[in-house]
Amino acid sequence: MARTPASDDDDDGPPTYTVARGTRRDPRLKDLGISCMLNTEVAALLAVIRRRPDPYAYLPPAVAAAEEAVFAGLIQSLKSLRALLFQPRHGAWRCSDPSMYLSPFLDVVQSEEVPPAATGVALSSVLKILRIDVFDECSPGARDAIQAILTAVTNCRIERIADAGAEEAVLLRVLQVLAALLRARAAPLLSDSAVCTAVNTCFQVVQHAASSRGSELLQRTARHCMHEILQAVFARLPDIRDDAEDDMSVTSAAGFGARCMVDVFNFLCSLLLNAPDMVMTPEGHGAFTSEEDVQLFALVLLNSAVELGGEAIGKHPKLLRLIQDDLFYHLIYYATECSPLVLSMICSTVLNLYNFLRRFLKLQLEAFFMYVILRVGSGASGMQLQEVAIEGLISFCRQPTFVIEMYVNYDCDPLMRNVFEEVGKLLCKAAYPLSNPMTTVQLQAFEGLVNMITTIADNVEVEKAPDQEAYNVEISEYRLFWLERWDSSDDHGHETWVDFVRKRKLKKKKVAIAANHYNRDEKKGVEFLKLCHLVPTPPDPKSMAYFLRYSPGLDKVKIGEFLGDPDEFNLKVLKEFTDTF
Repeated sequence: MARTPASDDDDDGPPTYTVARGTRRDPRLKDLGISCMLNTEVAALLAVIRRRPDPYAYLPPAVAAAEEAVFAGLIQSLKSLRALLFQPRHGAWRCSDPSMYLSPFLDVVQSEEVPPAATGVALSSVLKILRIDVFDECSPGARDAIQAILTAVTNCRIERIADAGAEEAVLLRVLQVLAALLRARAAPLLSDSAVCTAVNTCFQVVQHAASSRGSELLQRTARHCMHEILQAVFARLPDIRDDAEDDMSVTSAAGFGARCMVDVFNFLCSLLLNAPDMVMTPEGHGAFTSEEDVQLFALVLLNSAVELGGEAIGKHPKLLRLIQDDLFYHLIYYATECSPLVLSMICSTVLNLYNFLRRFLKLQLEAFFMYVILRVGSGASGMQLQEVAIEGLISFCRQPTFVIEMYVNYDCDPLMRNVFEEVGKLLCKAAYPLSNPMTTVQLQAFEGLVNMITTIADNVEVEKAPDQEAYNVEISEYRLFWLERWDSSDDHGHETWVDFVRKRKLKKKKVAIAANHYNRDEKKGVEFLKLCHLVPTPPDPKSMAYFLRYSPGLDKVKIGEFLGDPDEFNLKVLKEFTDTF
């Protein structure tokens, strides 16, 4: 401590002592600490290898020498490492090749002769080296070292251990090393196949812990480590180049990339697909106690992958395609026939996907709302699931732009269903007070309506509100509108985006009316289309093909009769109709 006078004029005041703060630790002291740690680990491992089952039993010298000869190679490598620990040229550990001090421990991990306790101590030593970052991605030989650790851990022969307690202790260490390996600073140097191997090894431990009736601690630890590994893998997705998925040279040089994440995500989707096959049977096969257990396990991992990958998932086509096709198929399939807990997790997963990837999931979100939220929310699957569905819908309604986006992207799109309108109808019906006091579902539905109205009110610009005449929209001419999209760079004259959306909504209403007329009388339906400028006069094959293809509520028999007519115009419409697929 250093004395600091308080003032030049106050000589009689008490002395002030201050302690220097923020002093950086001498790097040599840190390297010395690493040397001491490695020395301690080597000494402990040597002691465990040499320990006899009965230390007080007498062994003839020849027998003792024969036993020691079995471990002679391992003991010699550990002694050689200890001889190098405190030499000056090996002081800078971060600049040394990690294989020099890792190899003796990894040899013990892979050995079939050492006792299980020695395997556990060696794994513990490797775990400590990984956690204190003795080496990083810049250390020489770091790529080979990190790969060697994974190879040693995956080749650890657990089946040779007869004692259940010792086996469980080794498995716990294996899980901890795998989790630390993927979180180490040198983890990005792992290849795509190495990451998949780590995930597969961890899942094998999950299966082994369940099938062998392992303790609750081992089963929970295995699942927790699986979660940690997935988090470490997908946390790197935002930092991966967009084109690295298809560039073999980039991924091999820079470490694992999107390719392994595609494989891992595909594996998680397959868990949902094969959930019934993963349930434990009386013969001991399977890894989970129930189908719900499998679904929850997979959904938790998928949710973490989406949360960490975020918007970066949209930059990788293969990963995005898995979400669009496989994942949403499984979510919609299980959502209508599952427990409330699984449905709640599904709603949370879809909400995360909406927040990050809604630009790519227009069709999928429409299907989820129409076939899950609206169907389950109507009470068709029971009161418990109805309550969960309404809760999930309210979570969507709380999003600042959800209500506006639903109306613009679905209700004003002639190719999509009226999601906004159907959601409003569902909430109004569910909130209607049929009983006193009101039920939980009624209160939740009322809250959802309030959220929707509040969002609409917050987005109204009162000062810029136009006159009533501005809301009168007319269709004055025909324009092929089915696939039309607003492009701000195009010349739209005096038409604004709001006018464009209003006209699309009006055309969608007119199309529904025209479909109703067409179902009753084909000629009246076509005349109504021409009157509303939804088809040109006379109708052309392309406009009629789009009407038959995309009009909601159109009678399929009427469509078949029109397309089956051998008239020349009908044949042209048939060709245009097939081109829309």
